[in-house]
Order: sequence, then structure tokens, then C-alpha cells
Amino acid sequence: MDRAAAKSVIESILLMSTSPLEINRLAKILNISEEEVENFIEELKQEYIEAKKGFLIVKEEKGYVLVTNPENSKYIKEYFEFEQKQMALSQAAYEVLSIVALNGPVTRQEIEKIRGVGSENVIKNLLEKGLIKEAGRLETVGRPALYEVTELFYHCLGIKDLEELKQKFIEAQKGDTTI
Repeated sequence: MDRAAAKSVIESILLMSTSPLEINRLAKILNISEEEVENFIEELKQEYIEAKKGFLIVKEEKGYVLVTNPENSKYIKEYFEFEQKQMALSQAAYEVLSIVALNGPVTRQEIEKIRGVGSENVIKNLLEKGLIKEAGRLETVGRPALYEVTELFYHCLGIKDLEELKQKFIEAQKGDTTI
């Protein structure tokens, strides 16, 4: 394996790894010496510093990790504080999301019947946040909108679909896991 390819593999693994990169394990995978792995990592470290990249490679006790550049921390914090505020949900929003997830596609009138209160503003807020979407119109008088949850909803929960959500709910009821 040539130098560029080895560094590319190391960089990819650093990016995807949730634990420190172990030199001996990586050396076996790449079929190169531990010393070569360390040299490639040192080269990558210098390249990141010289190019003023958004990431740095740091050596920890158990191996190497990829971290964000501390010079960017102010901006990272500001971005995620804003994002967190944008995704903050009220109790009413959680209620509507639950109804839409379990009963969707569902109309606003059906949501309000289940909740017992008006939900127009909550639905509007969830649409703006991208957690629900219009899934068509009911073929009745007035053609009310039908709502369903979005891929973002599933992404935020760390699941792929409604079936997985139902399975997690069943497991939570048994005490096997939490949602």
C-alpha cells in the first residue's frame, strides 16, 4: 500500500472511530509496521496544523483520536446552542409527534380529537422544524392535510423507521431498554 493510500485509510478510521485508534491493530489491518503507522499519523498531524484544518489528531493514553480544532470552539458552541434551541420541543409538540408517529398519516382534526385541544400552532412549529411533513390530502370535504413524521424525526431518535420505534417501545415496556 502506498503512502497516500495508507494515510487515507488512517484518516478515515480516525474520523469514524468512537474510541482511540490503536496502532498495533491498524498496523495489522494495513499490513505495515507500527512505526510506519506512527509516522503516517505524525505526517497527518502536521498537515492538519499547516493547513489550519478544522480537525487535529491528538495522542491519548490508549491511542490517537480526531478532535475539533480548539480555535473553532467558540463557533462550534454557538452553532450547536442555536441548533439545540431550534429543536427544543414543548410537551404539546411531543404529544403531537407521538400521535403523528403512531397514527400517521393523520389530519389536524384527528390530532386535536385525540389531544382534546387545538394543535394548529404546534403542527406549524413541527413542520418548520422538519419533524413532520404533509403527506397528501384526505379525499373528503375541505380536503384536509394529512401529516406524517419525516426522516429527520427518525434520525433524531437514532432509528430507521416506525417498526424500529415500535420495537424499542415494546422493549422499554419490558424493561430491556429505554427509548
